[in-house]
Amino acid sequence: MKQKKLITWILILLLIGLIVWKLSVRTKAALKTEQDTRLMMDTIMTVTLVGSEKNLRPTFQKGFNEMQRIADLTDRHKSGTEIYHLNRERSLVISNELAELISLGEEYRKDCDNAFDIRIGKLSDLWGFGTDRQAVPSEKMISAVLPQGDVVISGNKVTLPNDIVLDLGALAKGYAIEKARTIMKKTVPSGLILGGGSSVAAWGEHPEKRPWRIGLKHPRDPAKLLGVIELSDGWSLGTSGDYERYFIENGKRYHHILNSQTGYPVQDVYACTILIEDSTIADILSTMLFVLGPKKGQAYLEKANLGPLAVVWVVAPGKIITYEKGVKLPKLTY
Repeated sequence: MKQKKLITWILILLLIGLIVWKLSVRTKAALKTEQDTRLMMDTIMTVTLVGSEKNLRPTFQKGFNEMQRIADLTDRHKSGTEIYHLNRERSLVISNELAELISLGEEYRKDCDNAFDIRIGKLSDLWGFGTDRQAVPSEKMISAVLPQGDVVISGNKVTLPNDIVLDLGALAKGYAIEKARTIMKKTVPSGLILGGGSSVAAWGEHPEKRPWRIGLKHPRDPAKLLGVIELSDGWSLGTSGDYERYFIENGKRYHHILNSQTGYPVQDVYACTILIEDSTIADILSTMLFVLGPKKGQAYLEKANLGPLAVVWVVAPGKIITYEKGVKLPKLTY
């Protein structure tokens, strides 16, 4: 009798195992990988999703809608946006979300002695990067638009210092990607968002059941990579480089990553990449650490309580400097 019961239980367990295996096979077979690309926030946003076919299209739409919403919220050049009106009115009651973003920008600016600076709108406009009037301004012109004074935030009321124009470009893309990831991962188990190659956010795993892999651009040779970074579930990558928007004048490269204290582009740093969980913070820190450079940047990171992260600087004439805290970087070669 005991032997019959044992055989019965073995058969039941085998049957359960077979059912679970079949369900697993069906689930895997039902997962589909699709990619969609849109032009927004002055860059190409590419989203890759892995999930059931019925969820992919609606999820793409939700993600892109959210990124467009953030683009509209933070675009200082677009007439009618809150930040457009704030820059012109100088003092305005704005939405909670925009007030929090401005507060975050000011918090990081004060914490790093202006290496990251959202008050830089007039200075950026003066250089004209990406327009047909980009050129090196005179020292007198630069001196006249160097940002001065703190942004005053009282609840939802924001007041700007004299002659300051806010520019959230150094954090808006990362924030948009972070918000889109939060929405899309509710309905799709895996995905990757690429914001022009400089901002990346992942969740879940690659269809081949491994972490997502991102190639680090070589700052001087587009045919080369410095190496490949693996992004696990919930991690982000942010990169700032002097090769994104720049012009050459009298044999010298002038790029869009400006030191708000001097008014000039940072010299001798080619690129800075940070690996960290939050995409908004990755966007902020890639700019800040680019401006600070390796020595001051590492000193800042030693004092800051930012959790696990890794940073890669590429400096002249082609040297790679890294910082690791709870994260191991792969071998990188210039």
